[in-house]
Amino acid sequence: MKVAVKYCGGCDPIYDRVELVQRIKSEAGESIEWLTLDEQGYEAILVVCGCLKACPEDELRHLSPLSLKYDGLSPERVVAQLLEKGRTDANQD
Repeated sequence: MKVAVKYCGGCDPIYDRVELVQRIKSEAGESIEWLTLDEQGYEAILVVCGCLKACPEDELRHLSPLSLKYDGLSPERVVAQLLEKGRTDANQD
């Protein structure tokens, strides 16, 4: 599965976003190929917001991303949600 990662601007982060994404990538192993929004072919988007305001959500809402606003979800759960989103979206095509 291919997942694009989008970080917020980081103006007021309440947790270490980069560290959380590294943990998620480690948990995903080979099951997810990580891309940026500028690259083509992603099947899901992980939006990593540093605070509850979640500024990027509005501009990406039409793409139905999975948004993280805090580090309360375990990396295992995030990976499971991304993989499920990919399966669900693929079945809708």
